[in-house]
Amino acid sequence: MLLSKLATLLSTTKGAAAATAVAAAALTTGVAATNQDVQNAVSTAVDTITRSADSSQPAVVAARNKADKDLRSAFQADQQKLAKLHSTHVDSTNRALLNDTVNKADADLRARLTTALNDVAALTLGREGLEGSSGATGSTGATGSTGAPDIKIPFTTETQAKIDDIVTIAIAKMDEIAKAAEDAVALLPTFAPGKPEDAGKPADAGKPTDVQGGKPANLPTPPSHP
Repeated sequence: MLLSKLATLLSTTKGAAAATAVAAAALTTGVAATNQDVQNAVSTAVDTITRSADSSQPAVVAARNKADKDLRSAFQADQQKLAKLHSTHVDSTNRALLNDTVNKADADLRARLTTALNDVAALTLGREGLEGSSGATGSTGATGSTGAPDIKIPFTTETQAKIDDIVTIAIAKMDEIAKAAEDAVALLPTFAPGKPEDAGKPADAGKPTDVQGGKPANLPTPPSHP
């Protein structure tokens, strides 16, 4: 596991620094990482190097936080689109259908977000910074009576690519859900509301001159007086 972790690290841009740390550990002890103390020292050095260059966060934590942020941001943008649909002017017979359409889309959005967050968690929990699933117990992470520490699962570029795919696909699916709701609401008959004072009035009451018995529209010119 340790050699696999080192191989993964050496394939990255931080490989040179990792090699220096490993070499220093070997020179200090005079042996090639065969006893438990040297393995612990090398593992600690590797973990330190693999943390994000601009912070103390392990790379996996930064990746998980970014995925969470991107997913929630896309969710909120699509949710705002759905919220605007509630203000669509439809008659009372279609209001219930509009609400059902929007509410279902909102539930589908939430379900898709939850699925994506769970998928990201499955790829990141138990990796750098968190103990793996090899049976660690207690606060020291030791297993059995030997006191051997639990080896952490490496966070690889392949894992990062899988996380990126999960986020990209989830965002596209959420956009599709919002678009489908918008298209469905667009098919409902709408109306343009008038002024409050016009409520109850006929669409065209006509001018007084056009009403039967009203003033004629064109009066004859009276004769001129001598």
